[in-house]
Amino acid sequence: MATAQQIATRALRRIRVVGSEDTVAAADMTSAVEALDAMIASWEAEGLSGDVLPLSGRFESGIVAMLAVRLADEYGKEPSPMLVKDATDGWSAIQAAHFVVPQSKFDQALSATGHYQASQFIYGQDQGSYSVWQPNTYYQLRQFVTYLGNEYECTTAGTSALAGPTSTDSEVIDGSAVWCWRRVTEVVTSGGENGASGPDDLWEDAQW
Repeated sequence: MATAQQIATRALRRIRVVGSEDTVAAADMTSAVEALDAMIASWEAEGLSGDVLPLSGRFESGIVAMLAVRLADEYGKEPSPMLVKDATDGWSAIQAAHFVVPQSKFDQALSATGHYQASQFIYGQDQGSYSVWQPNTYYQLRQFVTYLGNEYECTTAGTSALAGPTSTDSEVIDGSAVWCWRRVTEVVTSGGENGASGPDDLWEDAQW
């Protein structure tokens, strides 16, 4: 991934604030980098997970175009149709790779049965093709695993730690790998997946 200054320079050149061989003025560079920071910070509000950065190099052109469109008004420039298309396509690609569905909660009557109702769950059909998380294992970007009744997607490739992921956050650190929790696939019972504890073991923590 290019540096913020390199992206800012390319964005300014796309709206012809500077020529292809010119050096960007310090004030323009500061303004463009600040605009880039603000743009990236706004992505979380658009539904992107907090683990978007560092982005893969395949998104660079789209980010440059998006920043150029954002800067155009400041410099009194009219974005070309091609620039607008590049920015739109770039944003679509980033959303497709990093969009996170907001976590939903259901009424306990809809999500749980029996005497144990301490938690609320999001249910989904079990993906039989997803492997169970393993320690000290290298996981690739976009790889899915299940662990303790939860489904996770790898958002940063790396090697897993000794203990598996248990959080339902959008950024779950696991050794050098990072996961994004996606959903509950099942309610784990005693002796379930990976020897997990079941509802009876958590009875004392129940909230009525």
